[in-house]
Amino acid sequence: MGKRSNKIANLISTIGHPLMLGTVYVIFISFYELEQNTAWIISGLIIGLVTVPIIIHNWIKLKNGSYSNFDVSDQQERIGFYPFTIALFTVCFFVFFYFDFPKIVVKTTVFFTLMLCCMAVINFRTKASLHLAIALFIATKILSLSLPLAFIYLAFAFLIGWSRWYLGRHTQEELLIGSIVGGFCGWLAIFF
Repeated sequence: MGKRSNKIANLISTIGHPLMLGTVYVIFISFYELEQNTAWIISGLIIGLVTVPIIIHNWIKLKNGSYSNFDVSDQQERIGFYPFTIALFTVCFFVFFYFDFPKIVVKTTVFFTLMLCCMAVINFRTKASLHLAIALFIATKILSLSLPLAFIYLAFAFLIGWSRWYLGRHTQEELLIGSIVGGFCGWLAIFF
């Protein structure tokens, strides 16, 4: 059972990885809520300005030994990761604002960046779960779209939390803190 559980936990953690989950969410919600040309542009910008740079950054850091794993699960390693990621989302904000993208896109980018800033500050004390912060940020939006879909998604978010705990990447406290920060910032993005 141990090997099988480990494989399942790794699979869930990979599917729930912030880069994968966040990118898929942006593409889905863009095509769901926005005009098709705008959705293509936003999806392309997020992939080009955030997803690809983080993949390259993490890959280089992993290869040169600065990061112990692609998830950047070490608290000390995250000290340098957060400013890089916050800078990427700040660039996105200015691009979205400058080109007058829909207000919801600009607002969501602001609150997502705020969430990253909160996580960076919290990281000086404890390594809150970025997997769950992003999962719960997304959950607030899904909740505003469909209650049944939200329940399914929240069950998956619970599995993400279990996988991070099972793999020894986070304590229950770190998972809870990530969930609270992500859920609160997501709520602000929807209702502010």
